[in-house]
Amino acid sequence: MAKLIVVLMNWIRMSPLQMAAFAHNIAAKMSPPNVKIPDSPTPPFTPAQMDDASDRLELAYANRMNGAEAKTEFENADTALDGMLHDDAGYVNTVAAGNKVIIEAFGFTATSNSRNKAVVPAVPVAPVISGNASAVHLQIPSVPGADSYCWVIFTGDATVATVAETHIVLSGAAIVIPDGTTREVLRNIIPAGTKISVQVLAQNTAGKSGFSPLISFTVGS
Repeated sequence: MAKLIVVLMNWIRMSPLQMAAFAHNIAAKMSPPNVKIPDSPTPPFTPAQMDDASDRLELAYANRMNGAEAKTEFENADTALDGMLHDDAGYVNTVAAGNKVIIEAFGFTATSNSRNKAVVPAVPVAPVISGNASAVHLQIPSVPGADSYCWVIFTGDATVATVAETHIVLSGAAIVIPDGTTREVLRNIIPAGTKISVQVLAQNTAGKSGFSPLISFTVGS
């Protein structure tokens, strides 16, 4: 039996600026007279509201390093726009009722209606690490086919993690994020001056990839 086609929530794997650009495109697509569906309910947000939320995130992202208040505003703006996109996706799913053409007309990506067998995702590239003791930021590009990511953060001397069938083998004490995303933040967990080593793997229902190259980073104050 074919699956119902719905909105693919691909923006959750995007960077903040990519998500803002995606939302701007959604606003443009939803602006009259681009999409006309007779007797459809009113969208949860106007195009202007979506553009304003996108502009807010872009500005907050640019200012995010300017103290605690700016960081909080960035986090709030990111959460707010993500929530608006989820609400709009729910609206589009209702209006489209499984019609791929309608979903794409609103600017969203549609899921597939075929049940393809999952394959183990590729190994992620080396992660990018930034920030300080109050917030260590970890980021990688998304891996096609991955449902989530397992992050391993070693402290002290560099060690490595390996995959043995479906199990993860650690060679030292570590912080593990077993079901993470392409972006993770460790807030007030690692003291300043600590040297960390980070690896990440991609995973889905078919299994786990190998771990990415190990990247070391000294946490600043």
